[in-house]
Amino acid sequence: MGRNSKYSTEEKLSILNELSHSSVKEVARKYSVNDSTISHWQLLYKYQGIDGLRSTHHNCSYSKEFKLALVQQYQESTDSLEVFAIKHGLKSKRQLSNWIIQYNESKLKAYTSRKRDSIMLGRKTTFEERLSIIEELIKHDINYNWAVGKYHVSYQQVYGWYQKYRKSGNDPQSLRDRRGKAKPKEAWTEVDRLKAENRLLKTQLLRKEMEDTYSKKVMEIRNREANDSSNNKLSKN
Repeated sequence: MGRNSKYSTEEKLSILNELSHSSVKEVARKYSVNDSTISHWQLLYKYQGIDGLRSTHHNCSYSKEFKLALVQQYQESTDSLEVFAIKHGLKSKRQLSNWIIQYNESKLKAYTSRKRDSIMLGRKTTFEERLSIIEELIKHDINYNWAVGKYHVSYQQVYGWYQKYRKSGNDPQSLRDRRGKAKPKEAWTEVDRLKAENRLLKTQLLRKEMEDTYSKKVMEIRNREANDSSNNKLSKN
């Protein structure tokens, strides 16, 4: 899919909501969209939330190390190319497919931006900063690019922190930087751990409530429009 989509984020979510009572083929036919496009939106929403449905208008920068790690992880994965790519924050399988080809030809390089593209270099962060970044990232629908611009860190940093957090079973301690040391400098008590877990859990619940509320509003609008249409037909008769 290209960057420019004729459907807005809200329209895509509304279309996906129809899958609860209609098949992919029926919905695709109704909106004149390919079945594969609907299925692609489903995967994006499942693994990336609302942010996955948003159209991007700029290129993201990826380091050679990030690309290499993803290609090697895919080689050991049982997921399809599309599912694996979307699970790991990419918008489509095309990027990962190109990286695999470049890897096999020993031509894998870091992305070099054009002047209009914005690249944010990584910087050192504290544990508390990383905790706050992940908290805000969840509130903003896992929008990595938003976090990059807000906190002036690199895309790879934000992506890596969130993936560590999720793979650890949502353990805040996974956000600690333990490079070069066996234990964190300051002792972290059980109370500290529970407070951090509770802080991030509340954020996740808030995000879920917001998504549920939005979905309900979309259904209410659709039902209202359907009722209005039925009433207009009856009045004409």
